[in-house]
Amino acid sequence: MAEMTNEEKEKELYKASLPAFFMNEIETDKNILTLSVGIIGFYSVLLTGKDFVLSEIMFISLIIAILFSGVTIAMVLGVFAQNKKQLLSIISTNGKGEEDPHLSFLDKHKYKPFAIAIIASIVFMLALIYENVNKKEIDSKEKNEVKIEQTEKIKSKIDSNLVVEEKNLKNDTNIDKNKTNLKVENSNEQTK
Repeated sequence: MAEMTNEEKEKELYKASLPAFFMNEIETDKNILTLSVGIIGFYSVLLTGKDFVLSEIMFISLIIAILFSGVTIAMVLGVFAQNKKQLLSIISTNGKGEEDPHLSFLDKHKYKPFAIAIIASIVFMLALIYENVNKKEIDSKEKNEVKIEQTEKIKSKIDSNLVVEEKNLKNDTNIDKNKTNLKVENSNEQTK
């Protein structure tokens, strides 16, 4: 078998690398599209849940994440549409297609709104974690306050019962004294 010249090697390398490049770009675009749709789906499910309260930071970051995920979806779908037009143009002109400025713009800038959506989602998650930790601390303080109130009520009931018992004890003591005094008087009267 004859050895390949440098020019033939370059042609073969170009033939192999060009489809690999296109497949890599298509897979990257599919991944970005899937993640953007997933972000919107995540927030949709989260918002339909009951008893979910949003803070201002959470609300703003949620809106930004959904908005820029939508922009990313539109841009990636635009890339797919422009790629189709570009490939059809190349096929119809026997491999001599011109560079599409719209495709170049979309392909170059599609990562920016996606990155903003991811950052907004991270801010949302951090705010959610903060709210949950803060809520647990507040719930813990409220439980402690309820326990203190219950303890004070029990203590006041015990104190009031002690006062009543003390009065009853004094009354019993007075009754016993009166009985003793009566006995002494009766015995004095009998001795007289």
